[in-house]
Amino acid sequence: MAKYGSGSVGFFLANGYDLLASNAPQSLAFKREALTQMVHGLGATAEVPSPVGVSRYTLSQSGAFFDDTANTAHDLLKAGSTASRVIVFSVAGNTSGAPFVGCLGALTVGYEVLTKVAGITEANATYAITGHCYDGQIIQPWATKTADWNTDTLNTEVDYALDPSQTVIPITSNSIANPTVVTTAVPHGLTTGQVILISGVATSDPTINGERTVTVISPTTFSVPVNVTTGGTGGSLVRCSTVGGCYTFLEVSACSGFTNFVATVKDSADNITYATLTTHADNVTAPYAEAVTNGVETVNRYTIVDGNVSGSGSITCMVGLVRL
Repeated sequence: MAKYGSGSVGFFLANGYDLLASNAPQSLAFKREALTQMVHGLGATAEVPSPVGVSRYTLSQSGAFFDDTANTAHDLLKAGSTASRVIVFSVAGNTSGAPFVGCLGALTVGYEVLTKVAGITEANATYAITGHCYDGQIIQPWATKTADWNTDTLNTEVDYALDPSQTVIPITSNSIANPTVVTTAVPHGLTTGQVILISGVATSDPTINGERTVTVISPTTFSVPVNVTTGGTGGSLVRCSTVGGCYTFLEVSACSGFTNFVATVKDSADNITYATLTTHADNVTAPYAEAVTNGVETVNRYTIVDGNVSGSGSITCMVGLVRL
């Protein structure tokens, strides 16, 4: 697992408000808890907690400097509870492909202003989210744009096969057969039709290394369409595609001059032909945020953002993709 220093925090945005800009918190914390309920009864000799299928997410910032400038974090935090928020943060930098966390749900805010003798006024804030938090990849880093852009033409498309958060599945062997049967050392979790990237398999003739489409046989076996005459051993795999749909998160912290802005997220199996996954609503009133879901489509290996604006101006935004 990679290690990140304090300088690796890329952004902390809630409904478009930049929670790092004006108040400069000294620390950030994020906690996930799986809630349980005690199910023991009379005569029991020990507590028996049982998961209830609900999670609690708590974010907190400590030692921030109090700043009540209009349209900054203070305006968001002093509002307290609200029906719903879209929150994103990254502690691993602000680059294409880097991990981020996107949160959705009702938000309860605890906001504590600390006045000290002979010191600058500080504030602590705690955010309790009743909803969901998802791990994803940044596909448009938080940045300011002044014209139409496309991360494909900028050569910053995101390759899911390189996602460091993926679980690498070890391969035990592949059989002499057509199609060859691949055996994994642990459950692979794949679905028939999914595309994977195999590497490091030795002795297989012909090789099965490279992109392959799987047909699932059991939790630890699947076939790929290769006529193998000499079996192979070793190697590993990662996924290139996912089959559960996605969420895309858009946060806009500033916008001026433009009369229209639409962000479209697209995917591709070959990094050549791209198709639309989600389209975010046309909006130029900042700060704002939106999460859009596509719950039915396969999400292919490569993903990009197509940003389209009208008029002359600038917009500061980020887009992240969560594979479900």
